[in-house]
Amino acid sequence: MTRLSLARAFVLGLLAPLAGAEGSQERADPALVGKDDGLGYEEIEKTIIYTDNATAPAVHLPPVQGWWDSKICSSDDNYCVFTNLRAAKGRGIVAVTRPEELEKLEKVEELLDKSENRYLIDNHGSALEEKDLPEHDGVPGLVATKALRRNKPLFAWTPVLLAHKQMFQKGGPSKKERARLLEAAVGFLPPDTRAAFDKQRRRPGDNSGLNPRSIEEILKAHPWEVNLGFTWNRDPDAHSRHYVSFPEAGLLQHDCRANTAAYIDERFTLRATVARRVSPGEALTVSYVDPFLSRKERNAFVRKHRAPRGPDGKPTHGCRCSACAGPDKDKREERLRELLELRGELRNHDSRKVDLAMIERFVKLVEEEGLHAKYAEAYELAALNFNYLGDDKRAKKYADKAVQAGIVEGGLESNDVVAMRIMANDITGHYSYRYNLKRRGQA
Repeated sequence: MTRLSLARAFVLGLLAPLAGAEGSQERADPALVGKDDGLGYEEIEKTIIYTDNATAPAVHLPPVQGWWDSKICSSDDNYCVFTNLRAAKGRGIVAVTRPEELEKLEKVEELLDKSENRYLIDNHGSALEEKDLPEHDGVPGLVATKALRRNKPLFAWTPVLLAHKQMFQKGGPSKKERARLLEAAVGFLPPDTRAAFDKQRRRPGDNSGLNPRSIEEILKAHPWEVNLGFTWNRDPDAHSRHYVSFPEAGLLQHDCRANTAAYIDERFTLRATVARRVSPGEALTVSYVDPFLSRKERNAFVRKHRAPRGPDGKPTHGCRCSACAGPDKDKREERLRELLELRGELRNHDSRKVDLAMIERFVKLVEEEGLHAKYAEAYELAALNFNYLGDDKRAKKYADKAVQAGIVEGGLESNDVVAMRIMANDITGHYSYRYNLKRRGQA
């Protein structure tokens, strides 16, 4: 059977009713999926995909074994829906991607099966509570029920949806086509997985349930990303980067100075770890945007992807975390500008401006700014630059701190952790020892 274009295939009943899911007004953001496209909703068990090809049988539910090509594609056949209901021990995963990516996806399944796929902290029984968060426009979130210390693992989850990033760029499928492909894909997920995904559909500030968020909005509000590897393609812009969705991680709400660090490991599993001490009753947060961006840029992200919309379709507010809206927001912005300037000097191995006081000032600013989920790079820069200047004692101190922070932010086996461990074990034998002094002719 030849691949059927989207123009020759339509979907009836791709999603179960959205129990308790709230809010979507796709008109609010022209960059996101647009208005209601008329998709019907019905239980997945009843889903059948009909075609106008009289010689081709109707395509029913995907098999439970291995990857399955649904034959649901964009009009140009560049992007299609693929499913694997067996992956991650039955959690399942679906993808909207280029057909040539399927071979890479087949290699991913074995990695997904090795993930824990669970809450790692007290089995989610006593340390965390899921509840609506008024301070985050009423959307569901995770709240600590007892004090949590830094470096406490929170959870490990595999992705349930991959969507090729090139699909969202100029020249890709229309917004309507993207919506149909994404809804078709999510509609194939196993019921429990689909229910977890649909919790993300509640629109901030809207409890009516009449206008749920589109899948594209969800992906861009929680912009996790993976790269499946090298792509053989004559197109110089071709790549294998995909947006990915981890439904349970959607309960982590945004804060520019987050109390949680998260990273995607070598098994395509999202791991979250407590980045600073969390008090009972405090919501767990992660930064969905680079916290080193200016307040204006952070505000723009929140307004575009995470804020509620008023009757006119415009966002009602921007970023409201303490770094953006607190009483000392202007002072913090000045501190951030100084921090970025110092970071630029410390990243320049040949800078002649760096001295011991500058390094200490940089570390102090990072800690004062509350960038707990970004300590690893700061401590690594401090360790290297102290060593460049021959201060082996402080170099050792910050190399050890970089290892500890790196484990929180990237895992035990991350490249940065390995590199800092090597340095910490032989400070004066490391290439960086007295490097700048030698360059300056002072060694």
